[in-house]
Amino acid sequence: MSGINSVEQMTQGHLRNVQQLAVFYTGHNNIYAINIAKVKAFIITEEVTINDTPTDTDVIAGIATIRGEPVTLVNLDAWLGHQKLDLKEYKLIIYCEFNHKKVGFLIKDMLDIVEKTTDELRHSEETNSKITYTTYVKVHNKDELCTVFNAEQMLKDLGWVEDGDDVLNKYVESSFNTSKVILAAEDSNVAREVLTKFFKKAKAHYEIYINGAQLLNRIQELDPEDIGLIITDIEMPEADGFQVATFIKTNDEYSHIPIIVNSSMTTDAVKNKMISIGVEDFIGKTDIQALYQAVKQHLLH
Repeated sequence: MSGINSVEQMTQGHLRNVQQLAVFYTGHNNIYAINIAKVKAFIITEEVTINDTPTDTDVIAGIATIRGEPVTLVNLDAWLGHQKLDLKEYKLIIYCEFNHKKVGFLIKDMLDIVEKTTDELRHSEETNSKITYTTYVKVHNKDELCTVFNAEQMLKDLGWVEDGDDVLNKYVESSFNTSKVILAAEDSNVAREVLTKFFKKAKAHYEIYINGAQLLNRIQELDPEDIGLIITDIEMPEADGFQVATFIKTNDEYSHIPIIVNSSMTTDAVKNKMISIGVEDFIGKTDIQALYQAVKQHLLH
């Protein structure tokens, strides 16, 4: 594999406008990838204890004990609509953390860790909700199509996204009384739907953009005093959340505007990087309770 071998290096991709991707084979030898910043570890499957658990879906493969903690195992083949293989066919578990939920993905084998610029990532969610990006990677000196799967859609399909009216009614206690606008950047359809429901319930004045570049353009069109808050995802095309936060916090005209990072990339390394840039808060994506409390605390009036 390539020489990206430290957490610090893996979380500095924003300085070069790149994403680091862990590229792997699914059980059926399809080439997929995941952002390395979402990965806690790569685990050899036969070295962990895996227990079956009652479930109404083939996507859940059981519960693994990893580093002394129970971790839900997801069979990506099943979620992608392919036949699941025997457990012994999956050599590795990609141990990840999404929105503070610990998840392990069964994969056949690792291929590489690569860097891709945002220009090399084709946004594909509009045509297939299970795909975030497609790109090309070198396999045996040949360019092969590689798919970055949509973690937010997977979490929703598993019922792990709390976006119903009951959740909004429980946690959104009152409306936000301000004339200032909340600007948000989010490339995931699932997360944009959650944000839209949240803003409407809280009677907020808001605008949502599908990437960081559109958000940055809009910021520069507005009077900074009319902006009450920025909410940004991290993993986005054209300009990511690191670039959004860096632009705002290093520009005297905008640096007073609070930033809430709303991301499924909730590892300590990613959080610490955003905190070092100067953001005011960092919450797991689709966590309505945390989002409401953070907006209530930081929104300018």
